[in-house]
Amino acid sequence: MASLSGMLGSASALLEQTPLSKLIPTNQAVLYLEHNSTVGVALQMLARRHILSAPLVIVPGLEDMEGGDNDSGADRPPQLIGWVTVESILRAFLQHMEEKHGKLSRNMLLLMTQLEKEGPAFAEKPLITVAGSEDRGLMFQVHSDVSVLEALRESFAPSGKPAAHRLAVFDASGAITAVVSQLDVIRYLHENPQLLGDLAGATVEQLGWVPPPPSSSAPPSPGVAPPGSARPLVTVDASLPALLAYERMARAGVSGAPVVADAEAAVGSSGAGSTSGCLIANLSMSDLRNIQSQHLGILALPVGEFLALLHNTSYLGYSQRTSQQAGHPFFASGPATVAPPPRLGSSPGTREDRSILNRASTGSAHSGMGGGGGGAAPMDMGDGAGAGGEGDTIRMITCSGSDTLAKVLALLSDNRVHRVYVGAAGSGPLVKPVSVITPTDILRLLAGTARK
Repeated sequence: MASLSGMLGSASALLEQTPLSKLIPTNQAVLYLEHNSTVGVALQMLARRHILSAPLVIVPGLEDMEGGDNDSGADRPPQLIGWVTVESILRAFLQHMEEKHGKLSRNMLLLMTQLEKEGPAFAEKPLITVAGSEDRGLMFQVHSDVSVLEALRESFAPSGKPAAHRLAVFDASGAITAVVSQLDVIRYLHENPQLLGDLAGATVEQLGWVPPPPSSSAPPSPGVAPPGSARPLVTVDASLPALLAYERMARAGVSGAPVVADAEAAVGSSGAGSTSGCLIANLSMSDLRNIQSQHLGILALPVGEFLALLHNTSYLGYSQRTSQQAGHPFFASGPATVAPPPRLGSSPGTREDRSILNRASTGSAHSGMGGGGGGAAPMDMGDGAGAGGEGDTIRMITCSGSDTLAKVLALLSDNRVHRVYVGAAGSGPLVKPVSVITPTDILRLLAGTARK
């Protein structure tokens, strides 16, 4: 196999010859959010579309026609000024709560009372005033004839700058015609592995996504990326109130985190120490896909109970059957992030790709999780879960250091997720995550740009 730098150079050359237009969805109905809309209306519109973000625009109005200009303002397309995301709204709500109440309380009843009190007032705020909703650093007016490599380096994974998770595509009049996301790029690479060449067979460890043991000071092996390439891992405990968990993620600048067993948790084992730090669930912004302003009180629930209700399952003593919040409207629509198992043969690719897909969609708690062996593993950690109406499981996507880039692309694309956790070698039936791989990490690798 060629050197890592040689494989990256070959992939870059092919991506430079591939136009971005090949990734752009056709007939996409783009949702606009107007700058003078309220936070409450924005959350309703996002929930209705089951999406996490939308362009924030200024729509020309009467003031544009008062200057005596012959051009009617109504004929002008909306002007993009940034993006509104569930994450940016949550960050603004955290700031609102801090201004009103100081440090967030860990007392569930007190926190729930505060959230239910502040939710209606926060919902009336105009989007333009919400901190983070107008992010000019993520405003990109791109033409479809640019190369994928240029889009990576200029937008999705720029050097020394925050990555853009989505791009707005404009037509000749300036109107937004489509939105291309990082996951669209990942899906295209998965379906066209020839663009990666030998790089598709490089392992997670070779690509630098496995951190060295804490006591290790040895230099990396030949053909292995520097150990600093691995993304630092932010974890949350199942007993932490969900809003505090999201606050921790916001401070760390991440949109998802593994939920791990703390030292006192017994996860299907009589020895708590053996499971401390093991991955038991995943918490992400996608879990708030259907959240609305009147639902904010449920973020006072412990992460474990919040996820048990969302996925209609039970573990660590939290159960859909026993929770007093089981009938809350937020949970009525069912799990927001559990993708159905992919249909075999539904994605383009080679026989090897379909084999990967098969393994990803049929992993068990042992085969998918053991030693970080890779796959989409269901996790059911409570006695009686799956009975009496509790049939869903929380699926966690993991891999090991020996899995290939092609495998990671398949896991991200086929399961429609934004993170794959890397398990520690020999961690047993339950994975102890040591790092995480996101679309941004993969796109920075291909673009040759450093993370800020």
